[in-house]
Amino acid sequence: MTQTDVFLFIDSCPQPTLLTTIDGIMVYSNSSYKEQFYQEKANQLTPVIDNIIESSTEPLIQANALYCKFLESLFLKNKKTTIKKELFYYKQYVTLRTIVSIDCDDYILLMISEEK
Repeated sequence: MTQTDVFLFIDSCPQPTLLTTIDGIMVYSNSSYKEQFYQEKANQLTPVIDNIIESSTEPLIQANALYCKFLESLFLKNKKTTIKKELFYYKQYVTLRTIVSIDCDDYILLMISEEK
């Protein structure tokens, strides 16, 4: 797959979707992600989850982000697509994480769907 193919796929997804490096640095996200989760003041060189932990003063949000970080570390250890229930900002979501290879480099594709 090319980077353009992956970006077009992300843009076509109605649910929040984002592509990060294996280290968690945001590479690309769609408008749904930007509307619901993106923090403009976030440090672009800091992993997405770490930005949430550092920028929030609410213990529950920090705890949820730490749990997400734990799930991501398990995902990276096993390198298998995972579907999990997670909490973000007081709402329950189902997330899908998978490895996507672009030009011989691996990235994490994260799709987030609010649980109804």
